[in-house]
Amino acid sequence: MKVKCIKRYSDVCLKKIIEKDEILEVDKARAEHLVKEGVAEIVQESEKAAGKGKE
Repeated sequence: MKVKCIKRYSDVCLKKIIEKDEILEVDKARAEHLVKEGVAEIVQESEKAAGKGKE
């Protein structure tokens, strides 16, 4: 599942600094944790792809 970083933070699992607006591929549990911590939001790929054709 993909998440978009909404603020800069140090990721202890990846052992690196994650910058704002960076997209990460993580498992569901990690995505939920990052959202709960307030550093990321879940990216809904299917909605974006489907939304381009809809009006």
